[in-house]
Amino acid sequence: MTLTAYILMFCGGVIIGLVLYPLVRLIDLDEINRLLNELVRIAALPFTCLFRKKSNPPLRETVTPNIDPREQQISDSAQTIRNILLSVAKTIQRTDKAASDSSLALDSVKGSFDNLDLTDAHQILMREIDRVIDSNTNLKGELASSQEVLAEQRLQIENLRTAVRIDGLTQLANRAYFDEKLTESLDILKRYNQAFSLMMIDLDNFKDINDTYGHPAGDRILKGVAFKIRESLRSSDFLARFGGDEFSLILIKADAHIASDVAWKLCNSLRESRFLLDDIPVTATLSIGVAEADVRDTEESLLKRADEALYRVKQTGRNNVLLADKPVVSSTAITPQAARQKP
Repeated sequence: MTLTAYILMFCGGVIIGLVLYPLVRLIDLDEINRLLNELVRIAALPFTCLFRKKSNPPLRETVTPNIDPREQQISDSAQTIRNILLSVAKTIQRTDKAASDSSLALDSVKGSFDNLDLTDAHQILMREIDRVIDSNTNLKGELASSQEVLAEQRLQIENLRTAVRIDGLTQLANRAYFDEKLTESLDILKRYNQAFSLMMIDLDNFKDINDTYGHPAGDRILKGVAFKIRESLRSSDFLARFGGDEFSLILIKADAHIASDVAWKLCNSLRESRFLLDDIPVTATLSIGVAEADVRDTEESLLKRADEALYRVKQTGRNNVLLADKPVVSSTAITPQAARQKP
């Protein structure tokens, strides 16, 4: 190589150095590294969001009172369904947020690679991006579907809870359901002054029927009596099997006069009915005690008044209706609401 060539190469290097030096001074290498690190963090964000594991806190132990085993089973099932629903809902929320964050971050990465005009790396990353987004979408759909299924199961549990409150023989409400309804009716009376009356109904001489025809025949009579009473009532009235051969009836929006008329209607209807037991016609009669609810009543006092009226019917020959006495409460125990109702 000639001296001239060396001189030209030296001069060229100097010129290139003079041109590049200001550019190097303008570029902050730390800033470049920071931007590259941020780009890597953004690109990795969807994967860390999707696959990060979080530990669920342990379920708190609950103490349940002594209740019917069927009620306990329903309570346990309902609690399990509730926990699953809450877990699924939280998972859906987390997945939805992760999918939203991933979409925003990956869209940003897409734009960056488009501007850099990459080829193979660009195609590979686009394919992975689409796969992650599709995975998010599928996961959200599966979790939403699971939530719907569990919601249906929860509804079935609620229906089962209602079924447990039904008497298996007569298909009427049972004693537990009646107690709930009585409390509810008293609350409505005291808040909205909506009158109602309570009937205690006893099937006369039921022991004789069992002794004569057997217990299966007695069960058939009970079912027939329950049907006859129910078909004579309004849909708003609440009839329950109180226990054994005894029924309880809550008449909504009915004072003592209306309730007495209904009671006599029930007595007359059943007295005129005939039940066939092995082709043998059998008659049955009712004894009924009626008590109009008072704002001063409690569940116990109202039941006691109706039951005492029923007892007097049984003592005086059965097949009759008697009204209960008004509650006896001292003047100091009268509530302000009751006092306002006085003329």
